[in-house]
Amino acid sequence: MIQVRKATDNDVLGIQQVAHVTWHDTYEHTMRPDTRAQVLVEFYSEESLAHSLERQEAVFLVAEEQGHIIGFAQALPRPHSGYEITRTYILPQYQRKGVGSKLQAELVKQLPGQNLWVFVERNNQGAIAFYRSHGFEPQREVELPVFGETLVFVEMLKQ
Repeated sequence: MIQVRKATDNDVLGIQQVAHVTWHDTYEHTMRPDTRAQVLVEFYSEESLAHSLERQEAVFLVAEEQGHIIGFAQALPRPHSGYEITRTYILPQYQRKGVGSKLQAELVKQLPGQNLWVFVERNNQGAIAFYRSHGFEPQREVELPVFGETLVFVEMLKQ
């Protein structure tokens, strides 16, 4: 049975493992290998994840099955306009099985009445469809630099 709970320091290794698999699987055809590697080093190091888990204003969740982390999601405050979902990643073999929906439902539960924002890489049509199915609407496209590579993201909002 899949359970969603608040992430703890004990989850860092599991989060890293999911991140390494999902970042390569998700962005293999849309992001250079060196960019993917740099993101993983910068945002998924033990130090970076520990800092993210310490943030009191953040919501950081993990989904697990039989004690193994299979996905995670994080939302951070967005000044004057709600929260931004900064990470949602599910191991490929668990995608389209309700794990993302469980994480999304828990984020909404923990952030009642908040606008939720998310940036999705434009070519990640699966993620765009997922967020649309959960009430998010595209607001605009924006080009953002990611470690020397410019990528186009769709900014989406759920009110």
